[in-house]
Amino acid sequence: MLPKLIPLEDDDASKELAKQFKKRGIELNLETQCDKVEDTGDGLRVHFGGQAKECDLMLVATGRGPNVEGLGLEEIGVELDRKKGIAADEHRRTTVPHIYATGDCAGYWQLAHTAFREAEVAAENAMGHDAVVDNRGVPRPIYTDPEIASVGLTEQAAREQYGDDVVTGSFPWVANGRAIMQNETTGWVKTIHESRYGEFLGLVMVGPHVTDLVEAGVVALDAEATIETVADGMTAHPTLSEAIKEAGLVALGRPIHVATRRRTAAKA
Repeated sequence: MLPKLIPLEDDDASKELAKQFKKRGIELNLETQCDKVEDTGDGLRVHFGGQAKECDLMLVATGRGPNVEGLGLEEIGVELDRKKGIAADEHRRTTVPHIYATGDCAGYWQLAHTAFREAEVAAENAMGHDAVVDNRGVPRPIYTDPEIASVGLTEQAAREQYGDDVVTGSFPWVANGRAIMQNETTGWVKTIHESRYGEFLGLVMVGPHVTDLVEAGVVALDAEATIETVADGMTAHPTLSEAIKEAGLVALGRPIHVATRRRTAAKA
């Protein structure tokens, strides 16, 4: 029903995924709604947007919701919403101080790894310590082919917050030695930072094994690193992780394995 794939992610990642799908002969029908599904005996006939398509299988992936009703939570004073889930603060403490809620039911990220971290934080607090969930460095893996992974702000979100102070650097896998060796050169790595202090804001990647590589961006964000820290660190060669460093160098105007963009001469 929406105008693009992965609408909550970076626009460039969405465009790249759509491009690669089309190259593989995957037909995209965006901004349309399924009206009816018929069982033909041999498969399915799916009706949408005034047309019908024959198919073998249909995946219904319209999102998830928390299963929080009928548990007696309201009776003991735990605030909840049928759509958003159980209200919990950054300590994952509910409106009843000795009750904690983590994972999909708590209305934050519906991801396994966020649930793990939230549970750790809740357990720490339940035992009298003080811990919070920092949502800045949440990795967002998407297990498509090519893989997509992001952490921190998208370019669009960064520009909304920092305006013209946002700088990006993009490095293609076709210029990475390990990607060439593996014959996996689809996609790129993009770093996002603000130019006043060099604060690293986000990492967006499309391509080989990026759901594993995104941890480098998580550490950088958690450490409040600068783009110089990301770009000037030493990386093993030949590895895919070099692409993150190289994207940072592009952002700083010091690329090594891609050509520097020539500025268009000013016209009188």
